[in-house]
Formats: sequence, structure tokens, C-alpha cells
Amino acid sequence: MTNRRKLSDIQVPSFDDIRAHHFYLISLKTLLGLILTKYQNSGAWSKAGLSVPATQASIDAFKPAVHLRFADGQVREISKVFRVGNNLSVYVKGAVLDGNKVGAPNTVSTVPAPRSEPSTSARSDLSPTTSSTIPAFMARGDIKGIDITPPVNDWEAPAYGMTQTRLTALSAAGLNTLRIWISLDEFLTPPVSMEATLSRWIDYIDRAAQTGFRVHVAWASTWEERIALVNEPAQQVRFHYALNRLCSAMGSYFSKQQVALEMINEPPGENLTPGYYRSAAPGWYSACRSTAPDMTIILQPEAGWHGALGRFNLSDFDSNTMFSFHPYAPGEFTHQGIGSQPHLYNVPMPITRYVGGKTQMLADVSARVYADPRLSSDQKNSEITRYGRLINDLWYDNGSRWEDWSELQRWVVSSGINPKRIIAGEFGVVSEFNYNGTPALKDVASRAHFMRKIREQTQANQFAGWVVHQAFGDFNLFQQNAVGEHGDRLIPELVEALFGSQPLPSGPPVMGR
Repeated sequence: MTNRRKLSDIQVPSFDDIRAHHFYLISLKTLLGLILTKYQNSGAWSKAGLSVPATQASIDAFKPAVHLRFADGQVREISKVFRVGNNLSVYVKGAVLDGNKVGAPNTVSTVPAPRSEPSTSARSDLSPTTSSTIPAFMARGDIKGIDITPPVNDWEAPAYGMTQTRLTALSAAGLNTLRIWISLDEFLTPPVSMEATLSRWIDYIDRAAQTGFRVHVAWASTWEERIALVNEPAQQVRFHYALNRLCSAMGSYFSKQQVALEMINEPPGENLTPGYYRSAAPGWYSACRSTAPDMTIILQPEAGWHGALGRFNLSDFDSNTMFSFHPYAPGEFTHQGIGSQPHLYNVPMPITRYVGGKTQMLADVSARVYADPRLSSDQKNSEITRYGRLINDLWYDNGSRWEDWSELQRWVVSSGINPKRIIAGEFGVVSEFNYNGTPALKDVASRAHFMRKIREQTQANQFAGWVVHQAFGDFNLFQQNAVGEHGDRLIPELVEALFGSQPLPSGPPVMGR
């Protein structure tokens, strides 16, 4: 790692110094259109910076950790750089610059930015056979991540925010990666400008990166928006442009070991978005890779289903591309009481804890359906038949084959893909704090058993790691009294499931009604 000197010790090197010490020196007098500027973040505060034409000389010179010497003699370190159109937006540390005093910088002297090396403990997670070919995002070891959703304008908000106390709890438990969400809608239709949108969300990613955790960036989007990205030419063009701009900014500013970008979350199936695997996903990858050659890119199959990973043509992507799947099977367990099965809840793991077995479970669900005043007689009969099929699947082999990854394992072998390019990118079990008010699952032991199963299967397959869903909400890992009332402590049974080695208690018998 390069030792940093005091600002007073920094001297503009001579040409001989440049050659001897591999410095780079560029005269900024040849760069036209230099503009000192303030960058606003939601009107709350401003940053010092400048904008320069995006010539190759500028791209080579203006990089994070480079020092700029201004006309008044002060030296500032560049904190981040990203491209906007034909210009580079360059942020520097310190107070806002006064253009009347500092003028244009005379020279820029740089040393190569220090590279972060994975710790010994992080490297120990990597298989000797794969460590030399792992994606850049994996350099710090296997991913142990969690979904978080702090408000963009209030990172430490009481509801959903990440206070230092909460971050400390995550780190103490063993988590090392934050999965955060940025607005697809704002990038497709910038409310002010693309530059303002980039500034807003790069600052948000930077806020996450400042915690020291790795940052897994994903797009927040609706089902309809995801369909449009594949099917509608105008939306395709907007998304390619947004990707190009965002990836340029992320690739310029953030370390490739610290930040990765995931494409659309749980894309719709081929029946709704034909061409996703053949053209859309490869096109998104290309739009991003052209401006972020070193950043890890993450792709998902339809609905996050691991069985659809084989539809990707691996030759369309480089080895720094990862593939994420979402182990939520069976959904009748992980999402019980929500979605299309509001009458099915109190499903335990192991399922044999349900008092009265499969027969009683069907009787309990049928009673709930019959008591539902919103359904007609025909609808009730139809629903009971449907629930019967779901319950049969849940009880097949007493639930021992829940989350069977044999199809995924066959694809890994047949494709020859490095398993460190595959991540269990989102999983969890709904708690009793259910948004729609259904009683849902009060049984924390069942949640713990499912999380332990996913963790162990991920490790056994030598995959890249996992991201658990979620810090707060109805899949909460933090203790809370209601969906919108969040505490500062993680649920100990779930921490043990994800990081511990002790056998998990099976939990008490579960009554259905």
C-alpha cells in the first residue's frame, strides 16, 4: 500500500522524477472548458468539484486518490470521478472551491491508488482451485450479505435506516456485504437531469461503501417496468443509456473489490419477455462493460429460479460476471400467508411439527377458505382444490426435498462454470409482521431451519455466498414490534442459523388454527 504524505510535503515532480517514480504529469492549461462547480445532494449540502472535457488525457489523470494542486497552492485529493456525456465530473475532498481564488489547477501529480488486499481470513474462504479466477467482487472472500433499504435522503432514519448501532450489529454477527437499491424510474426518466440523478445515487452508493461493507447494488423496479425493458424499444434505449452512465460512474469511482452492479431483479419469464436471455441480458452486460471494464456484473434468471440459469449462454459474458438465484422454494413456506395463498400459514419446518399432519393442515386451510366472505361457493371449492395440490407438494417426502438444487448442480458440472460466480442472491422466510395482516409465521425456529439449510447448501456447493432478505420489514432479521417499528438487535436464533455451528432446536409442535 502506498504511504500517504502530508499535503505540505507534496511537490510537483520534475520530468526526471516522473520517469523514475512512475508519476504522471499533465498540464491542465491544455484542457479547455475547466469549470469549478458545486454538486448538490438533495439541497442539503454541497461538495467541491470541477468539470473537465473527457479527453483520454483527462481520463488517465483524474482518478480517485489523485492530488490536484490549485493556483493558490492548496492541494486537494480527488474523492470520486464519473463521466457525464462528454465531460468528467470530478469531486475533491474539502470545502467548496472558490473559483476566484483557486483558478484552474496548474498540474496534477499522481501515484497509483492503493489496492485493497483481502484479509487472511477472507482469503481462507476461497478454494485453492478457484482463487485465481474469481470475480473481482469476490477478492475479499465469500459473500455474507443482507438486503437493506435506508431512505436515500436519511441513511440513519429510525425506520429502515442504518444507524451505527445497527451496522455494528451486522458486522459483529459476521455479515460483510450490503445489498442496496437504486431507482430504475429515476434513471429512465431523470426528474432533473442525468447528472443530478447520477450524483444523487452515486452519493447513496458511496454512503453504503463508507461503512466498510462490500456493496451489492440492485435496481428497484416494478414487474411492468421489467417487462418493458425487454419488450419496448424506447425503454431499451433509455436503459442502455442509463447503464452506460451509471457503470461509467461506478467503475471510475469505486474499487472493483467493493462494489458490484446487479441487473434487473427477478426478471419476468420468457413467455412475457422473449429474447431476455438471447439479446436483452447480453446487451445490458455490454452497455455496462463498455464503460466499467473491471466491475463485477451480476445477472439473474427469470424470477430468480435456479433451474433457468442454464438458459444463459456463458460465452456472452466474461469471467467477471456473476449469476444470482433466489432460493425461495417452496414459496408456500417462505411466503406463507401472502401472495396467492393468504389462507395457508403456520407452515413449520420441519413440516412434521404440524399437529395432525397433512390431513389436519388441509382441514385447517379449508376452514379458513370456507370462512372467507369474499369468495363465492364456486371460488371456495376451486381454492380448496388448489390448496390441496400445494399441501401435497409441501408434504412430499415430509418436506425433506425442499430447495432441491440437483438441477443447478447438473448445470454447474455440464457448463464448467466456476462456482464462485454463483450466488444465492436473496432468500428468507416471512415473519409474523406481514404487510397484509395475515397471521403469518410466529415460529422463529422454522425460519432458522430454512436459513441454516440455505447457508449449508451454499457452502457445500462452494458458491460465492448468499444474501439474506432482509434487515427490516416482513422478512426481518432485526427484532421489531411491527412492520414499521424497528429495533437495533438482530434475532439471535437467525444469527445462529447463519453463522453458528450449534444444532438448532426443532421448535414446539405447531397448531394450525
